Amino acid sequence: AREKAAIIMAGDLAVTGAEGEALAVVRRRARRVGAPLTEVVPPAVLGWDRDSIVVDLAGLGRTRVGLRGRHQAANVAVADAVLDALSAAGIAHTPAEARTAGYRDARWPGRLEILEVDGRDVLLDGAHNAAGAAVLGSALSDLRPWLRPLWEQPPPAQPLPPVILVMAVMADKDVDALIRELERSAALEAATIISTQVEGPRALPAETLAARWQAVAPGHRIRVEPDIGRAIQIALGQEAGPVVVAGSLYLVGAVRARLVDEPGIRDEEA
Repeated sequence: AREKAAIIMAGDLAVTGAEGEALAVVRRRARRVGAPLTEVVPPAVLGWDRDSIVVDLAGLGRTRVGLRGRHQAANVAVADAVLDALSAAGIAHTPAEARTAGYRDARWPGRLEILEVDGRDVLLDGAHNAAGAAVLGSALSDLRPWLRPLWEQPPPAQPLPPVILVMAVMADKDVDALIRELERSAALEAATIISTQVEGPRALPAETLAARWQAVAPGHRIRVEPDIGRAIQIALGQEAGPVVVAGSLYLVGAVRARLVDEPGIRDEEA
């Protein structure tokens, strides 16, 4: 918080969504340099569906945000307060219609992103630290009814099939804390864990990650496949459950490159 707050200078209009001790740091910095500070409180979440959340945003009322996860309520409130500050500073004015459209159409690849692959959903999310894992776990609990398994129509009274989690992390992360946060999500109950690894010297070996899962959250079926491509093939070849890819933005990038054809970044000579 001290590092972030240091960008507040005399003459600025400051906006923060910080809480607790971090908020106290931001307040002290703004007071020291004489910058007016807007403290943003997360708006009420009115509901959510497969692709968005709906919040009660001050000044706009009922507002749809095209991002998944209840934590985005706090983020959109900060974004809206920043637009207010830009207008107050005479820099840019964004009318309500443009704000509403922008929030509705917002997209964030690799962050609670859902891809449809061969008739089932694959959810991608970096979740590379404990806080990110907690957000993912909460969002999965909300999204689980909308995550499509392989079947189009489940048999009568058939329970939802367990999720398949493909995971890789960096060796310098608090792996046990990551696992504990994910384990709290009801959506990952009875999940199959496929432990893999990204390239590079900082990567945690797939075998080590699997061992941490067995130690911290025993009871899951765990498979080890160091090669990311084969790990995804295994996940898509497992039983019908949806697939979640998490634990590292490097992993998400590698998986997304295999599953999404983006002409704008395609290497035509490859």
